[in-house]
Amino acid sequence: MNTFYMRLEEKVGLCETARMTERLGLRRADGAPLRELETFTLGVNEVDPVSVANSYASLAARGRFCEPTVITEIRDDSGALRSFPPRCRQILDPEVADAVTGLLSDALERSTLQGLGREAAGMPGTTDAFTAAWYAGYTPGLASAVSVGDPRGYQHPLIDVTIGGRHHPQVDGTSVPGLIWKEAMTEAVRRTHETGFVRPDAVRFGACRDACPD
Repeated sequence: MNTFYMRLEEKVGLCETARMTERLGLRRADGAPLRELETFTLGVNEVDPVSVANSYASLAARGRFCEPTVITEIRDDSGALRSFPPRCRQILDPEVADAVTGLLSDALERSTLQGLGREAAGMPGTTDAFTAAWYAGYTPGLASAVSVGDPRGYQHPLIDVTIGGRHHPQVDGTSVPGLIWKEAMTEAVRRTHETGFVRPDAVRFGACRDACPD
Protein backbone atom coordinates (compact mmCIF):
# COMPACT_ATOMS: atom_id res chain seq x y z
CA MET A 1 0.00 0.00 0.00
CA ASN A 2 2.75 2.48 0.89
CA THR A 3 4.51 1.82 -2.41
CA PHE A 4 1.30 2.52 -4.32
CA TYR A 5 0.70 5.83 -2.56
CA MET A 6 4.33 6.93 -2.99
CA ARG A 7 4.02 6.32 -6.73
CA LEU A 8 0.71 8.19 -6.74
CA GLU A 9 2.27 11.17 -4.97
CA GLU A 10 5.11 11.16 -7.50
CA LYS A 11 2.62 11.20 -10.37
CA VAL A 12 0.24 13.80 -8.92
CA GLY A 13 2.89 16.01 -7.36
CA LEU A 14 3.72 16.87 -3.77
CA CYS A 15 1.94 20.24 -3.76
CA GLU A 16 -1.39 18.88 -4.96
CA THR A 17 -1.11 15.93 -2.57
CA ALA A 18 -0.63 18.30 0.37
CA ARG A 19 -3.49 20.57 -0.75
CA MET A 20 -5.90 17.64 -1.03
CA THR A 21 -4.81 16.41 2.39
CA GLU A 22 -5.75 19.78 3.86
CA ARG A 23 -9.07 19.81 2.02
CA LEU A 24 -9.89 16.38 3.43
CA GLY A 25 -9.45 17.80 6.92
CA LEU A 26 -6.02 16.62 8.06
CA ARG A 27 -4.22 19.16 10.27
CA ARG A 28 -1.04 19.19 12.31
CA ALA A 29 -1.64 18.84 16.03
CA ASP A 30 0.41 21.97 16.80
CA GLY A 31 -1.53 24.14 14.34
CA ALA A 32 1.48 24.71 12.09
CA PRO A 33 1.28 24.24 8.31
CA LEU A 34 1.77 20.71 7.04
CA ARG A 35 5.39 19.84 6.34
CA GLU A 36 5.70 19.15 2.63
CA LEU A 37 8.50 16.61 2.25
CA GLU A 38 9.07 13.91 -0.38
CA THR A 39 7.88 11.25 2.07
CA PHE A 40 4.73 13.26 2.84
CA THR A 41 2.31 10.42 2.10
CA LEU A 42 4.11 8.10 4.54
CA GLY A 43 3.19 10.35 7.47
CA VAL A 44 5.82 12.97 8.31
CA ASN A 45 3.44 15.29 10.16
CA GLU A 46 2.43 15.10 13.81
CA VAL A 47 -1.37 14.90 13.72
CA ASP A 48 -4.09 14.19 16.28
CA PRO A 49 -6.71 11.40 16.22
CA VAL A 50 -9.66 13.77 15.67
CA SER A 51 -8.05 15.23 12.57
CA VAL A 52 -7.22 11.79 11.19
CA ALA A 53 -10.71 10.47 11.91
CA ASN A 54 -12.25 13.52 10.25
CA SER A 55 -10.22 13.07 7.09
CA TYR A 56 -11.31 9.43 6.93
CA ALA A 57 -14.90 10.56 7.51
CA SER A 58 -14.57 12.66 4.36
CA LEU A 59 -13.82 9.48 2.43
CA ALA A 60 -16.72 7.66 4.08
CA ALA A 61 -18.98 10.52 3.01
CA ARG A 62 -17.83 10.09 -0.60
CA GLY A 63 -15.61 13.16 -0.62
CA ARG A 64 -17.81 15.44 1.47
CA PHE A 65 -15.88 17.27 4.22
CA CYS A 66 -17.68 18.40 7.37
CA GLU A 67 -16.05 20.50 10.06
CA PRO A 68 -15.83 18.50 13.30
CA THR A 69 -17.83 19.81 16.25
CA VAL A 70 -18.49 18.54 19.76
CA ILE A 71 -21.86 20.31 20.00
CA THR A 72 -24.94 18.68 18.51
CA GLU A 73 -27.64 20.78 20.19
CA ILE A 74 -28.24 23.48 22.80
CA ARG A 75 -31.47 24.29 24.63
CA ASP A 76 -32.15 27.74 26.04
CA ASP A 77 -33.77 28.45 29.41
CA SER A 78 -37.22 27.97 27.90
CA GLY A 79 -36.31 24.53 26.60
CA ALA A 80 -36.33 25.61 22.97
CA LEU A 81 -33.89 23.70 20.85
CA ARG A 82 -31.17 25.51 18.95
CA SER A 83 -29.63 23.26 16.35
CA PHE A 84 -26.14 23.46 14.91
CA PRO A 85 -26.29 21.98 11.42
CA PRO A 86 -23.02 20.61 10.07
CA ARG A 87 -20.88 22.85 7.90
CA CYS A 88 -19.99 20.70 4.94
CA ARG A 89 -18.69 21.01 1.40
CA GLN A 90 -17.82 18.62 -1.40
CA ILE A 91 -14.05 18.57 -1.84
CA LEU A 92 -13.41 15.34 -3.73
CA ASP A 93 -15.01 13.58 -6.67
CA PRO A 94 -17.34 10.97 -5.09
CA GLU A 95 -16.10 8.26 -7.45
CA VAL A 96 -12.48 8.96 -6.48
CA ALA A 97 -13.44 8.66 -2.81
CA ASP A 98 -15.16 5.36 -3.62
CA ALA A 99 -11.97 4.08 -5.26
CA VAL A 100 -9.89 4.94 -2.18
CA THR A 101 -12.48 3.23 0.01
CA GLY A 102 -12.21 0.15 -2.19
CA LEU A 103 -8.46 -0.01 -1.57
CA LEU A 104 -8.81 0.50 2.16
CA SER A 105 -11.63 -2.06 2.33
CA ASP A 106 -9.35 -4.64 0.74
CA ALA A 107 -6.59 -3.79 3.21
CA LEU A 108 -8.92 -4.37 6.16
CA GLU A 109 -10.45 -7.56 4.76
CA ARG A 110 -6.98 -9.08 4.44
CA SER A 111 -6.05 -8.25 8.02
CA THR A 112 -6.93 -9.78 11.39
CA LEU A 113 -9.40 -6.93 12.01
CA GLN A 114 -12.17 -8.13 9.71
CA GLY A 115 -15.55 -9.08 11.15
CA LEU A 116 -16.71 -5.69 12.37
CA GLY A 117 -20.35 -6.38 11.62
CA ARG A 118 -20.49 -3.71 8.92
CA GLU A 119 -18.66 -2.95 5.71
CA ALA A 120 -15.48 -1.19 6.80
CA ALA A 121 -12.26 0.29 5.48
CA GLY A 122 -9.09 1.06 7.36
CA MET A 123 -5.34 1.37 7.42
CA PRO A 124 -2.67 0.87 10.09
CA GLY A 125 0.30 3.12 10.62
CA THR A 126 3.57 2.61 12.47
CA THR A 127 6.24 5.27 12.92
CA ASP A 128 9.94 4.67 12.49
CA ALA A 129 11.50 2.78 15.40
CA PHE A 130 8.02 1.99 16.77
CA THR A 131 7.73 5.32 18.60
CA ALA A 132 3.97 5.35 17.95
CA ALA A 133 1.33 3.22 16.25
CA TRP A 134 -2.03 4.08 14.71
CA TYR A 135 -5.13 2.56 13.28
CA ALA A 136 -7.76 4.60 11.47
CA GLY A 137 -10.83 3.45 9.63
CA TYR A 138 -14.49 3.88 8.89
CA THR A 139 -17.82 2.35 8.02
CA PRO A 140 -20.29 4.17 5.75
CA GLY A 141 -21.59 6.04 8.82
CA LEU A 142 -18.77 6.21 11.39
CA ALA A 143 -15.07 7.05 11.37
CA SER A 144 -12.51 6.83 14.15
CA ALA A 145 -8.78 6.76 14.79
CA VAL A 146 -6.61 5.28 17.53
CA SER A 147 -3.11 6.45 18.42
CA VAL A 148 -0.89 4.58 20.87
CA GLY A 149 2.38 5.99 22.17
CA ASP A 150 4.36 6.54 25.34
CA PRO A 151 3.34 9.86 26.98
CA ARG A 152 6.99 10.42 27.87
CA GLY A 153 7.78 10.96 24.21
CA TYR A 154 9.49 9.37 21.25
CA GLN A 155 12.54 8.51 23.34
CA HIS A 156 10.45 5.63 24.71
CA PRO A 157 9.53 3.40 21.74
CA LEU A 158 6.85 0.74 21.88
CA ILE A 159 9.35 -2.10 22.02
CA ASP A 160 9.33 -4.79 24.71
CA VAL A 161 6.36 -3.17 26.49
CA THR A 162 3.45 -4.43 28.55
CA ILE A 163 0.04 -2.93 27.78
CA GLY A 164 -3.12 -4.10 29.50
CA GLY A 165 -1.24 -6.90 31.17
CA ARG A 166 0.04 -8.32 27.89
CA HIS A 167 3.64 -8.24 26.75
CA HIS A 168 4.40 -6.97 23.24
CA PRO A 169 7.84 -7.36 21.62
CA GLN A 170 6.82 -4.36 19.53
CA VAL A 171 3.59 -2.50 18.82
CA ASP A 172 2.49 -1.78 15.27
CA GLY A 173 -0.74 -0.42 13.86
CA THR A 174 -2.52 -3.74 13.49
CA SER A 175 -1.78 -4.90 17.03
CA VAL A 176 -2.86 -2.75 19.99
CA PRO A 177 -4.30 0.23 18.05
CA GLY A 178 -6.10 -2.05 15.60
CA LEU A 179 -7.64 -4.17 18.33
CA ILE A 180 -8.80 -1.07 20.23
CA TRP A 181 -10.30 0.32 17.03
CA LYS A 182 -12.11 -2.91 16.19
CA GLU A 183 -13.58 -3.35 19.67
CA ALA A 184 -14.76 0.26 19.88
CA MET A 185 -16.23 0.30 16.38
CA THR A 186 -17.92 -3.09 16.78
CA GLU A 187 -19.84 -1.67 19.72
CA ALA A 188 -20.50 1.69 18.07
CA VAL A 189 -21.96 0.32 14.83
CA ARG A 190 -24.62 -1.61 16.71
CA ARG A 191 -26.44 1.69 17.19
CA THR A 192 -26.32 2.62 13.51
CA HIS A 193 -28.34 1.62 10.46
CA GLU A 194 -26.60 -0.91 8.24
CA THR A 195 -25.55 0.60 4.93
CA GLY A 196 -22.88 -0.27 2.41
CA PHE A 197 -20.13 1.48 0.51
CA VAL A 198 -20.60 2.46 -3.11
CA ARG A 199 -18.45 0.13 -5.17
CA PRO A 200 -15.69 1.74 -7.26
CA ASP A 201 -16.40 2.38 -10.92
CA ALA A 202 -14.71 -0.59 -12.62
CA VAL A 203 -14.60 1.14 -16.00
CA ARG A 204 -12.93 4.27 -14.65
CA PHE A 205 -10.61 2.74 -12.06
CA GLY A 206 -10.31 -0.93 -12.98
CA ALA A 207 -11.45 -3.82 -10.83
CA CYS A 208 -8.85 -6.57 -10.72
CA ARG A 209 -10.36 -7.85 -7.49
CA ASP A 210 -13.55 -8.73 -9.36
CA ALA A 211 -12.26 -9.40 -12.87
CA CYS A 212 -9.09 -11.38 -12.23
CA PRO A 213 -8.89 -14.92 -10.89
CA ASP A 214 -7.15 -15.50 -7.56
